[in-house]
Amino acid sequence: MDADAAVHEALRDFDRAFAAGDAAGLAASFAEDATLLLLYVAPLEGRDAIRDHWVRVFGTWDTSAWRPERVVVEVHGDRAYALSTYTETLVHRAGVERSRLVVGRLVQFLRCDPSDGTWLVQLAMNSHARPIEEVVG
Repeated sequence: MDADAAVHEALRDFDRAFAAGDAAGLAASFAEDATLLLLYVAPLEGRDAIRDHWVRVFGTWDTSAWRPERVVVEVHGDRAYALSTYTETLVHRAGVERSRLVVGRLVQFLRCDPSDGTWLVQLAMNSHARPIEEVVG
């Protein structure tokens, strides 16, 4: 598989794990020394911290309505970056809060692991394109 196809597959794996609420699978798409920058949260450093964060989030919210759209994907040697827009409707698992509609942007920087050719997220950062909306119904 060429690098461009491998990067796109790595991004699809990330999306599948996120939509499935699979914290271990999502964390596996990050490099061991990765950084995740999220709104209102201190930087998450390392795969274990990233996994632990998503275990908590996925335990509370159903993220199966994750809908990303790639805007840019560029591959340069053993490095790549992607800009995506997304919408997601977060559904509270216990039903104690209304669902939330999130519209945002996600930037991911990836690198190819020279030991096995796997593309992993080195740095990811999201932002919201508009305020989170409560969804009725």
